[in-house]
Amino acid sequence: MTVTSASPALDPCSQVAMRLEAARRLGYEVTCLDEETGYLNEIRSAGRRVVLMGSISPLNDAGAYVLATDKFYAAATLAAGGHRVPLGTRCLRPGRFLGYDAQTGQGPARAFLERHGLPLVVKPNAGSRGRDVALVRHEGELWQAIDRVWQHDYLALVQRPVLGVDLRLDFVDDDCVAAYVRRPVVLRGDGERSIQALFEAADPRLDAAWCAQQLPLEPAWQRRVREQGMSPATVLPRGQSLCLEEVVLNLNRVCTCERVLPVPEPWQALGRGIGRCLGLRHFGVDLKVDSLEQDPSDAVVIEVNASPLLVNMARLGCYEEVVGIEQRIVAAIMEARG
Repeated sequence: MTVTSASPALDPCSQVAMRLEAARRLGYEVTCLDEETGYLNEIRSAGRRVVLMGSISPLNDAGAYVLATDKFYAAATLAAGGHRVPLGTRCLRPGRFLGYDAQTGQGPARAFLERHGLPLVVKPNAGSRGRDVALVRHEGELWQAIDRVWQHDYLALVQRPVLGVDLRLDFVDDDCVAAYVRRPVVLRGDGERSIQALFEAADPRLDAAWCAQQLPLEPAWQRRVREQGMSPATVLPRGQSLCLEEVVLNLNRVCTCERVLPVPEPWQALGRGIGRCLGLRHFGVDLKVDSLEQDPSDAVVIEVNASPLLVNMARLGCYEEVVGIEQRIVAAIMEARG
């Protein structure tokens, strides 16, 4: 019998809420251990007990999890395993470490800029959801982007941009449980609806609150829309298209996705190999590819996520499918506890 303690109201599409819903559907007892936030929960079944902290996947051991969340070391490990990764360097925040003068400060970025030129991608070594990730086209922007990363992370990555299609593959052990291609939002004017109304029609996540909070932060919006004196209330003329395309795409930004079904076996094999290289059981792989028809060995591994989230898939209308995937994850977690 499923038992649920008092807990705060969670967004039904949050990763925590969906994982707990999956546990309930499997008949497990669910108890909230942090009734103020709902972030810490316990699930029990037939003498087995697992504590879930947020959306962190307990299927991965601590060493593999830490390695995957360190983007610089994960890329080095994958490159040693024969996988293609972005060409880049690292800049350590001054004062963080002693004895690493060659990597400290903006010197490595300056040398990389001299060799490879612009544009460049700057990102934090840890973190997710696209925070502080920037494509810089001017030298001054490069130093500003590195300084922004240093406010939250001691290590800033500077990389050459990788062009192509964004392919995401999520795995539980050897099973590819989710796959999608990220695409920029494209709006087509009809002479009647505002840009905000077109956003809402194109993607149910992009409502008025999203436009107010997120759009002012988006470089693509600033360059292509705001500089022309337009706003979310502007009516896009009939026949005019607005494509908010960026080299760096993230589902938490101006980007949507298209599911890939079925996933070709060569791509699944590539994903499984990446997971094994890092020692992961539950993970997501972000790849840059020319097309799904290319040789998977030519794909570039942008990042690997050791606790992949399916929140955006749920909010794009795939809630029941996501909860089904979470049931597989929860069942594997409980089975691992013996």
